[in-house]
Amino acid sequence: MRLFEVDQDSARDVLAVLQGLANKEGQSSELPFSVVMNILRPFALGISKPEGLIALKNAVDPAGDVIKKIDDNGTVTLKTKAQRPDQTPPATGASPTIDTMASKNAKNLKPDI
Repeated sequence: MRLFEVDQDSARDVLAVLQGLANKEGQSSELPFSVVMNILRPFALGISKPEGLIALKNAVDPAGDVIKKIDDNGTVTLKTKAQRPDQTPPATGASPTIDTMASKNAKNLKPDI
């Protein structure tokens, strides 16, 4: 195995860690080109353009397990579980809000004097 291959896999591992952090926080993750370049700088992969990132993705993550897509401007979108399609957001307006309940209870409060 060449050193270059190890560096490519290490770059994928770093992006996988960021993917895991985004999943833990329950949010999607888009990384601007400049941020990705700062992350990959220690690996000296010789990437300076978005086309280089696309080539890296095709080499280390062809199935798209970590990197969902790379835009033309170099923005990397990681594949996260931000919102699964089988989950529906909770319905709003079905029950009184906390503010409404607190306001009603505040009006009925009798002071102890």
